[in-house]
Amino acid sequence: MAEDIVLQVLSQVDIFKNLSTEELMGVARICTPRRYKKDDVVFEEDAPGDDLYVIHKGSVEVLIWARTPEGDSRQAAINTIWQGRSFGEMVLIGGGTRSATIRCAENCLFLVINRFDFDRLCERNPRIGYRVMRNIAEDLVYKLRSSSLLLRGQVKWHGGELGGWR
Repeated sequence: MAEDIVLQVLSQVDIFKNLSTEELMGVARICTPRRYKKDDVVFEEDAPGDDLYVIHKGSVEVLIWARTPEGDSRQAAINTIWQGRSFGEMVLIGGGTRSATIRCAENCLFLVINRFDFDRLCERNPRIGYRVMRNIAEDLVYKLRSSSLLLRGQVKWHGGELGGWR
């Protein structure tokens, strides 16, 4: 994939805002293109992972396992992520397991950034790491506040569910 196209895509992604063109070029050099077909699962909830994905073309659904009012578990779509956005960014902070399943809503082309490659890039240019981590933190704060507001009206306490706290 042409470096100028990758650069253009990365410049639109929130977690890379405020990076200079030179810094974005450094990120572009560690991107690997990866194609998926509609309904392909990119990764499963609770699976280990080391890659951040930037959507160049297509969209994905974010799915989590949720409990129904009857007490059964099922996968529920909680969001759709579109072209020019990223997912899997928590691996850059510390690895761990995936917080949701990601399934392609249509044919997709991703730019994939491996966290170990990103770590090496940040060792050479700490400003990239600082800006990206700050942008991720801002995004996570927004998501946490939004989730808290949504949950306030949705949570129903069941006996013993919180260890007797409430």
